[in-house]
Amino acid sequence: MSSPVITVTVFHYRPLARFQAFANMGRFLMKTAREDGLLFSKLMGSGKNFGLVPDFSTYVFLAVWENDTFADVFSQTHTYQLLQAGVAHSGTLYLRPQRTHGLWNGQNPFLPISQAFAPGHLPESPVAVLTRATIHSYALLDFWRHVPQARQRLHDHQDNLLFGIGIGEVPLVHQCTISIWRSSAAIEQYAYRQSGHKEIVQLTRQRQWYREELFARFAVLKAEGALFADIQQVMSTN
Repeated sequence: MSSPVITVTVFHYRPLARFQAFANMGRFLMKTAREDGLLFSKLMGSGKNFGLVPDFSTYVFLAVWENDTFADVFSQTHTYQLLQAGVAHSGTLYLRPQRTHGLWNGQNPFLPISQAFAPGHLPESPVAVLTRATIHSYALLDFWRHVPQARQRLHDHQDNLLFGIGIGEVPLVHQCTISIWRSSAAIEQYAYRQSGHKEIVQLTRQRQWYREELFARFAVLKAEGALFADIQQVMSTN
């Protein structure tokens, strides 16, 4: 069985369209999108600089497709056309899972993994990382108190971080991050060899912040749209 293909589309809306974009969140929470080959999807709002303050201009639609064929026609779907209304600019990443563990609403939507796309099987190229967690209510204050520290660690790696955004389905409680890194070596440096990030990960275990969590790492197959020009440039030079 082939592994799924994931699309991550970031929509930046014009001011007059932001109320409708916010209303779409409620619509998609009540009724998920239906398209041929669509296995899993989430429409998520964003926070400014990974923080608590909502950014009503920016939303992210994540979709898991059965295969490349369905992913390649995403821009022609009813879902895409609905979300595209009132957009100032947008961009889409096409990803293939490399590694994943954990659950999202009781399932892992990024399985199965194709060994052809596992780390070490591809030329050095941009890599995407997704983290998603449901935070225990008793841990909300403690969790958000440490977010500025985690955010600073990302800022310390700006040379290797090509894109990053904090998003979620429900404010405060459901949190998700998507980051695109120049290479797998850059991720290893950030996650395992530099102090700061490791300590925060340890805190999540010690203080049991999460009721549910998921981690996934992806190969970036392609990037479309001016929003992802930096990623396109890196891919063109590899």
